[in-house]
Amino acid sequence: MIDSSLLILDSIFDTLPSGMLLFEPAGAILRINLKAKEILGLDPETRPDNLRHNLPYYLSPLSNLLKQSEEDIHRSEITLNLPTREEESTIGFSLKLITPPDGHIVKILTFTDITQVLKDRLAMDKIKDELNQSKKLASIGTMIAGVAHELNNPLTGISMSTSLIKMNLERMKKLPTVQEQAKLSESIDKALQEVQKITRANEKAAVLVSDLLAYSKPSQVFLVPLPLKEVVLDILNALKSHPQFSQFTLRMEGDTDRAVLCDRVKLDQVFYNLIKNACDATEGRGTVTVYFTEHTEGDNKPFIVTHVKDN
Repeated sequence: MIDSSLLILDSIFDTLPSGMLLFEPAGAILRINLKAKEILGLDPETRPDNLRHNLPYYLSPLSNLLKQSEEDIHRSEITLNLPTREEESTIGFSLKLITPPDGHIVKILTFTDITQVLKDRLAMDKIKDELNQSKKLASIGTMIAGVAHELNNPLTGISMSTSLIKMNLERMKKLPTVQEQAKLSESIDKALQEVQKITRANEKAAVLVSDLLAYSKPSQVFLVPLPLKEVVLDILNALKSHPQFSQFTLRMEGDTDRAVLCDRVKLDQVFYNLIKNACDATEGRGTVTVYFTEHTEGDNKPFIVTHVKDN
């Protein structure tokens, strides 16, 4: 009965889908199954006695590992130069130390060749990177289409204004006498109005192009400590003098003298976009308010929350 059970155990041991080695603490092999021989490039007929004291030279990293390990290893990897492969093989393994009833420690090494698995994982990662890149390119394409649509509006305005200026200038050339000064003045005023429209359209187009360039090629970040109140005030004052925001009431509430570590250019862009969005939401006229609230984190680090609110 006992012999029959041992035969069954031997059969199970030899048919395991993973390699398995039983070692003495000094590193001598007690048992080795067929899968272990296959993975390690050993002759299937090789007996443990033949490997008892000396593993093949190319398995010296494995031999050293087994001799030096004094505790369990749940999961790790080792690289071996196996004779059956032209390239290095990566072996994933776990090591367990057990003490049978006779008191002698036995090391059990379970392992498998994960070289192809790692290759497949790298290939999958590469595919994911390519898919992500494709998504980025698709999003850039969508954004470019949107920017092109937005650019079309100011460019159409520029074209129309240019035509009107040309028409007014040609009319001025045909004025025969000094008595036509009133008409001349009127034509000049109309030409100046169209020039102002061109300036506004050009500024809008410049902002769109700048946003596109910033998206496609992020610039370097330069962080410096700046008073947040000063940053916001400068932006509000600049926007108030801009024709695009002349119909809006822009104001700041709350007070803070705290400095924040920031990139001034990028922070200006953030506030410009937030305030512009708020202005757009008011449909041409309205009030946009920027205000601050100060907070403290668990480790007593202060921080500021900035709100941009429209009516």
